[in-house]
Amino acid sequence: MDTTSNLSSRKKTINFSSVRSVYRTLSPEKVLIVWLLIFISLVLIFAGVAVFNLRFLTTVPTYGGQISEGIIGTPRFINPVLAVTDQDKDMTSLVYAGLTKKDSSGKSVLDMADIISTSEDSLKYTVSIKTSAKFHDGSPVTADDIIYTISLIQNPNIKSPHRVEWEGVTLEKINSTTLVFSLKKPYPFFMDNLSIGILQKNLWKDLTDEQISLSDLNINAVGSGPYKIKLIKRDSGIPVSFTLTAHKDYTLGRPYLETMTIDTYQNEKFLLQALANGDISRAHGIAPPKVVTLNIATSSIRKMPLPRTFTVFFNPNKAQFLSEKNVRLALEASIDKEKILKDVLLGYGKIVDGPYPFDDAPYENSYNPTLAKELLEKSSTYKKAENASSSITLTIATANTDEMRQIAEQIQRDWEALGIKTSLLIYEVPDLNQTIIKNRDFEVLLFGSITQNPSDLYAFWHSSQRTYPGLNISNYVSKQLDANLEILRESGDELARISAYDAVKKEFKEEVPGIFLFAPSLIYVTNDKVRTQLPESSADSSSRFSLIPTWYRYTEKVWLSTYSKKSIEILQNIIH
Repeated sequence: MDTTSNLSSRKKTINFSSVRSVYRTLSPEKVLIVWLLIFISLVLIFAGVAVFNLRFLTTVPTYGGQISEGIIGTPRFINPVLAVTDQDKDMTSLVYAGLTKKDSSGKSVLDMADIISTSEDSLKYTVSIKTSAKFHDGSPVTADDIIYTISLIQNPNIKSPHRVEWEGVTLEKINSTTLVFSLKKPYPFFMDNLSIGILQKNLWKDLTDEQISLSDLNINAVGSGPYKIKLIKRDSGIPVSFTLTAHKDYTLGRPYLETMTIDTYQNEKFLLQALANGDISRAHGIAPPKVVTLNIATSSIRKMPLPRTFTVFFNPNKAQFLSEKNVRLALEASIDKEKILKDVLLGYGKIVDGPYPFDDAPYENSYNPTLAKELLEKSSTYKKAENASSSITLTIATANTDEMRQIAEQIQRDWEALGIKTSLLIYEVPDLNQTIIKNRDFEVLLFGSITQNPSDLYAFWHSSQRTYPGLNISNYVSKQLDANLEILRESGDELARISAYDAVKKEFKEEVPGIFLFAPSLIYVTNDKVRTQLPESSADSSSRFSLIPTWYRYTEKVWLSTYSKKSIEILQNIIH
């Protein structure tokens, strides 16, 4: 055995000695070539390993990072029961979670609910809560919390803006994690109602109805959403900055971004200054003319469709000739919608010719001044007027904002080109709502309405909604329209709903009870390196946060076969 080992050792020594001897006989040029070949071989080996490795590596988001956003105005009610303003809704959407939520396409998916089953008659919804659902203080979310939250919404003394959505709904507790919602009649969009944020009963139960709106819990909010409030900075007692951190027990998974800061500003001027100074990297709701002045990359300016349709509403009760269809058709054909979109909105929106802003049907351009003139001249109103160019007059009422004033002025120019003398009445928003709209005291109204789905058209166009607090501000009455709006609101038959919606669009196009102008876009400035996914459709401006758990700043390369997001999340929760 020793002899064999010695021979092997000698062979290696001899071979090495031979190589070394040959190497010493090489000329300097050949030595250089040898080392160059060795270097190239090593590079090729490493490159091959790297390429092979990359073929099996996948880039995935990882935890960490932060964002800073500015908003105009100060939240008053970080409370899903009371939230009314955009500021309230922004904070509430981050801090609170519901049984359901909207996905990227706007469909309702499960959030804190584990299972939702519906009865055959669509009148009962049995909901099981995820056992993992927890509030920010670690307390479990229970059926009692949900029942308490809905009872507050239904309490007339609380004056919740969501009360109408929950009228006639009763709740029954089965056990601590199961309850049943009972409806008086089917409502196809009830799953959307279940997205309302849930309050923690133990924190609120001892407060009287009068104390609810005054409680400090409306600012120092404790929810079960993706982010929890860590720090509030105040100036003279008024909150000016909120620091939020990721909720590790959020039911849909811990958000990737660790921290976010929401700073408040008095007006757009201060918000834009903070953005320019780098105090914040994000802002939303900036007016289109101001966006073009920002010194940022175009890729940092994001757009998100909003569920708002701006419409010219007619009131024949105040201007009798508006009851004539040819007059209404003429008024519509004379408005250059594309010019409004280009000059006023700078392209941040889309033209619509129907009442639903998320309709995917292509827009049919109705602008035709020649046709408008012909239609007007056919009308009995024009024929009766001794001097048509001066006898037909209209007054447009609208809100005192730069955007609304510019749009109204454009419509005024278009109608006067048609030969209709047009004047404007500009009102402050509270006066417009509480006096003009409430009393239907207008001839023509330029106004925006929120329409999240076709069923919402009921409130704006059904004949039962003609008087306050109903929103049928044009007083339009049609039995056929009523029937179709009722199908959209109550029927669970998808084909029937599609047919009803097509009929609604057709009637609006033929009868023109109002002129649908455009649906604006939310302008969201994201001047940072955070990957930000926005929904395809939205309920309001706060919907920009609906996918925030998926936003991320950092990534890493992993072997997909060995990667487990849940394991990484657990490790992150242990570290933080």
